[in-house]
Amino acid sequence: MISEELKKIIKEGNDFLVSSHINPDGDAIGGILSIGWLLNKLRKKFIIVVDSTPSEKFKYLTDFKKIVSYSETLKIDFTIKNLLTVDVPNLERLEKVNKLLPKGIKVVNIDHHESNSNFGDINFIDLRACSCTEMVYELINSFGMSLDKDVAEYIYTGLVIDTGRFRFSSTTPRAFEVAAKLSEAGARISFIAEWLYHTNSMETLKGLGVLLDSLDMNMNGRIAFVHFDNEYLKSEEGSKMDTEGFVNYPLSIENVEVAAFLQETEKGRVKVSLRSKNNNINVNNIAAIFGGGGHAKASGCRIKGTIADAKKLLLQEIRKKLT
Repeated sequence: MISEELKKIIKEGNDFLVSSHINPDGDAIGGILSIGWLLNKLRKKFIIVVDSTPSEKFKYLTDFKKIVSYSETLKIDFTIKNLLTVDVPNLERLEKVNKLLPKGIKVVNIDHHESNSNFGDINFIDLRACSCTEMVYELINSFGMSLDKDVAEYIYTGLVIDTGRFRFSSTTPRAFEVAAKLSEAGARISFIAEWLYHTNSMETLKGLGVLLDSLDMNMNGRIAFVHFDNEYLKSEEGSKMDTEGFVNYPLSIENVEVAAFLQETEKGRVKVSLRSKNNNINVNNIAAIFGGGGHAKASGCRIKGTIADAKKLLLQEIRKKLT
């Protein structure tokens, strides 16, 4: 249900900063572009800024280049009065974008993670939504606007990414209803599937080989770890690969119940993606121990230390759940 308070701030407010979490995925990118489309239709002044450079995997989206990567020299030609976040469980996940926020800013929080901290002045949280773009679709509908091809593809991208191509348990009948409406509005369903899942760079395929060579099985094959160290991530080959979906390869191994994909993004700091296919293992609870969060079967966090340190800490917590 779209609240009147949410609609009011979008109708009457102006000077919006739209943002999402660091290293935005398809749902985050589709969500912020969809919000940008809505604000543009309402003739609002806004800018879309994220910490990090969005993956070129999503360059087929019409306004992809309008997403600005944060930098210390970034200049905005208006005074930000409203912050609108999509797919962000807490403000810390905006990382350096927080430096742009003036005191007294009005915050709108749109999210579907169970770990969301309700940090907004207005919180639009729907744990039943399969993606944040599904929620933005409902928001756009509440304004009575007709979809065009561009926004239909923004929304569909988030939908297909966050449902794992309509195979995750988060896939609801509503997800298929929305997908049908997006197809009718002009979203190129076949093209998006081909581009996202059947088109890879040579660097990405080579990187996948390196990742699978790091496979480390534990607890008689119930837990799988894979990783990239900082040296490989900073290499010419590693810096060009797209790691979207890599965590699903160890998870797909027969008998594996929990998979962890570790990336040493900088020395002494490890980014962790956790996945589970055991209904009794909630990886959101594990990620929360390390200050992260997400969903019951897909979550993430960051751990200080080496790859070995992170593995040891994660294994300790996952074992508790599995035993």
